[in-house]
Formats: sequence, C-alpha cells, structure tokens
Amino acid sequence: MSTLTSRLVRIFTPEYARRINAHLVYPVASEVVVKPNELESALMRPLQVSIYEPHQLTSYLAATLCYGIIKGHPFMDGNKRTAFFLAHEYIRMTQTFCSVPEGKTRDEGATSDSEVVIATLAQPYIAVAAGKMDVAGLAAELRLT
Repeated sequence: MSTLTSRLVRIFTPEYARRINAHLVYPVASEVVVKPNELESALMRPLQVSIYEPHQLTSYLAATLCYGIIKGHPFMDGNKRTAFFLAHEYIRMTQTFCSVPEGKTRDEGATSDSEVVIATLAQPYIAVAAGKMDVAGLAAELRLT
C-alpha cells in the first residue's frame, strides 16, 4: 500500500490542492493558503500512516488526508469542500468507489434529490469540523460496507 501511496503523494501536491480550492471557492472568494505547513502536513498524512500502519484501508488513508485539511484549516475559505473533494479523489485514484448510503430519507426543507445527496455526503465533514467525529469515524463513513 505504501508504494501506491508514495505515487499519490506526487499527485496530491500543495499546488494541486490550492488549484482545487481555487476552483471550489472562486465565485465567492479567492483562494488563499494561510497555513502552508498545515497543508503540506495534511497531504503527507496518508503516506505516513501507510508506512507506520500498513494494514489500514484506503478509506482510512483518505480520511487522514481529509481530517488534516479540515482540522488544519490551511485555506482562507473552502476547507471542508476541498477536503471532501481530495478525499474522494484519493479513493477514486486508488480504484475503489464511494457511494451515497442507501436508505437515507429526504431532509425537511430539501427541494431536490441533489440537495438530499449533498446533505447526506456533507454530514461527516461537518461533524469533523465541529469536533464530533475523529479520523476512524470519518474512515468508516468513507468505507463501503
């Protein structure tokens, strides 16, 4: 697993993350990296975990990346959005798939199915930002059951 992770580190660079953040926050704000060290640290988390805990699943590695960005808050705006995108891109690049959990009901006030999907996918990331979920909990949310 660490060989694949070391290859992905070359793709998930601070510049790549900054560009993703720029695309996600552009209409509302401009992308600004306020803590470059926190960004680099978050992007290196999957490699570190894969070396010291080689038994961990891809979902856990993606969760460590996501958690590092959300808690490190390296960007001025769009940290959760960027973390969400990078975690799912990490999973996609390792050729595993992530899907919306089945059996979720429509939220009160949601006007379309896409809003239900977005609300369902966003809950774990909001919980991490609020301090209600740790890396293991986020990894369980990202893992297919």
